[in-house]
Amino acid sequence: LLWREFFYTAATTNPRFDKMEGNPICVRIPWDKNPEALAKWAEAKTGFPWIDAIMTQLRQEGWIHHLARHAVACFLTRGDLWIS
Repeated sequence: LLWREFFYTAATTNPRFDKMEGNPICVRIPWDKNPEALAKWAEAKTGFPWIDAIMTQLRQEGWIHHLARHAVACFLTRGDLWIS
């Protein structure tokens, strides 16, 4: 219920809360379109041992723990590479 109330309150004070255009609290992220960095991430060649180990496990076993999925997803998007 707390999240429901939070989003209700945010939406009542900002009618464009669910949109990017015209939303004063929405920050535009300068996403990168770097196919080389994306390929290195997918091939476990980022140079970050933890990320590379997770991606290696994913390629070898086809499975990774949900916290590992969170780690590699964050690294790809908002952690270091900023790839959309």
